[in-house]
Amino acid sequence: MNNFPFTAIIGQESFKLALILNIIDPTLGGVLAVGDKGTGKTTLIRSLSDLMQKPFVNLPIGASEDRVLGHINLEKLINDKKEEVQHGLLSQAHQGFLYIDEINLLNDYLMDVLLDASATGSYHLEREGISRKLNSRFCLIGSMNPEEGDLRPQLKDRFGLSVEVKTPSSLQERTQIVQHRLAFDDNPKAFFEGFDKEQQQLFDQILSAQARLSSIELEEDVLEYCSQLALEHAVEGLRADILLVKTARAYVAFQNGEKVTKEAVKAIREFVLLHRKNQNPPNQEPPQNPPPQEEQKEQQETSKEETPPVQFESVIPNESLTLNQSFKESNKQVIHQNGVKSSTDTRKTVSQYLATYNFELIKKSKVEPTKKQVIFILDSSGSMIKDQVIAYAKGAVQKMIEKYESSDVHFSLISLLQNEAEVMVQETSNVAFVTEKIQQLQTGGKTNIIAALKKIKGMLVGFDLSETELVIVSDGRFCAETSIEDIISSYQFHCKKVDHLTLVDAENGVVRLGIMQDLADRLRGNYQKLSL
Repeated sequence: MNNFPFTAIIGQESFKLALILNIIDPTLGGVLAVGDKGTGKTTLIRSLSDLMQKPFVNLPIGASEDRVLGHINLEKLINDKKEEVQHGLLSQAHQGFLYIDEINLLNDYLMDVLLDASATGSYHLEREGISRKLNSRFCLIGSMNPEEGDLRPQLKDRFGLSVEVKTPSSLQERTQIVQHRLAFDDNPKAFFEGFDKEQQQLFDQILSAQARLSSIELEEDVLEYCSQLALEHAVEGLRADILLVKTARAYVAFQNGEKVTKEAVKAIREFVLLHRKNQNPPNQEPPQNPPPQEEQKEQQETSKEETPPVQFESVIPNESLTLNQSFKESNKQVIHQNGVKSSTDTRKTVSQYLATYNFELIKKSKVEPTKKQVIFILDSSGSMIKDQVIAYAKGAVQKMIEKYESSDVHFSLISLLQNEAEVMVQETSNVAFVTEKIQQLQTGGKTNIIAALKKIKGMLVGFDLSETELVIVSDGRFCAETSIEDIISSYQFHCKKVDHLTLVDAENGVVRLGIMQDLADRLRGNYQKLSL
C-alpha cells in the first residue's frame, strides 16, 4: 500500500465527514475546502479514494484544455489511420474524485466545464471535426486560500458543501500526526496493517449508508426548519434548502439512524451555509457594551474615520473624468492582433499527409471576443463623509462607466469600508447593475487599501486576451499604519497583470496630504483630480 490509511489521519473531522457524505450521496455536489496550506488535504482525499477503491485525479492549475477535456491520439491516426480519443482528466475521474488545489486560480472556462460535468455526470468533447459524449460523474473537491483571491459567489454556490480547514493548534494532536507520519514512512505495510480493522469497519459503514439512503424518512417539521435556516442566513436561491435536507439525510444514514431530525440538520448546517450565507449567523454572540460617552468623544476626535456606516446618493461631477487613453487605443490593437485566433488544424494536416505524403500545415481561424476590464477601487471610508465627498466619488465612477454602456468592456468594483475590502461586482458589462451597487454602497470606517490590492491578483487569474485598467478613487487618507512604501510594494506584487493605472484624487480642503498625487508619480499612473 502506498497511500496513508484514512482512519489513521488525525484531525480535519469536518473535512472527512463532508467527503464521506458525498460518497453516500453523490448528488450533493462536492466539497470546497477553504483555509491553510499543508494540512494534509491531498493525503486525506487520496486515502479515502484508496479505501473506497475509486480513481483519484489531481488536476493541476496550469493544465491545458486538451489535457483536461481530451484530444485525438495522433499516433493512432498516423500509424493505424484510426481516430481514437485520448480521454482527459475529467473522463479519467469518472466514478471517483477530482481534486483541484487553489481552485480559485483556475481559468473561468475550465471552471464552468468542471462544474457542469460534476453536476450532469458527462460532457461533450468537440475536437477536430468529432463530437463525443464522455462520462464524468465524480466528486469535485476544491481547496483555496482566500488571501490569494476568492471564487465568484455563483461558482461557490455550485459546490454542495464547504468546510474550513485550519492548522492543528493542539500540541498533542500535532505530535500524534508527526508520530503517525514517521511510522508510515519507516514501514508503510506494517503501519497500514495496524489499521485494517478500522478501515474495513468504515468501508462497511459507508456501503450500508448508501444502501439505506433512500429509506431514510423526514420528520414533519424538518423541511420548514431547513427553509427557515436559509431565510435567516439570507441565502440566494433554493439550492441551500434542498442541500440541507439531502446532507442531513446522508448524515443520518451514516449514523445508522432512521429519521432526519432538527438535530441532524443542526449537525451539518455549516457545511451547506458556510459559503452561502450573506450575514452573520443568528446565534452569534451579542456585541460588547459600547464605551462611555467620554471615550466615544475621544475616539471621534482622534479618528474621524471610525464612524458608523451611512449612505449617500451619487452626485455626478461637472468635470470630464476619463479612462486612460492608452487603454482605449491598445484595445483596438488587441482586437486587430488577437480578434482572429489562428491554430493548426491537426486532423486536416495529418489526413492530407496520409493521402499525399506531402507535409503542409493547414491553419484554422477562430474569431474570439477580446476581453477588456476596468476594476474600480472606490474608497467609501469615514474620511470620505466630510463635505459628502463620497457622493461625488460615486458619481465619478458612474460617469466613467456610462460611456462604455454599449461596448464590450467588463467592470469590477471593490469597496473600501470598515477597514475591509469587499468585491461588490466582478466582471460584468451590465452598467445598470454596477450603478445599482454603487448607489447601495455605505460609507464609514477605516481605509484598508492593501486588502483591496490583494484581491486584484485573484480577480485577474484566467482573464485571457485582456486589457485591464485599475482605477482607484480615494482621498488618500489610508490607515495610519500603512505607509506609502507598503502600498507601492503591494501594488507591484499583486497587480502585475494590470496594464494601466488611474488615480482619481478626491482630497479637498486647505490642508492636503497629496498621497494620491505621490502614488501616481511613483507608480507612473494617470492622475486626475476630482473637484467638488
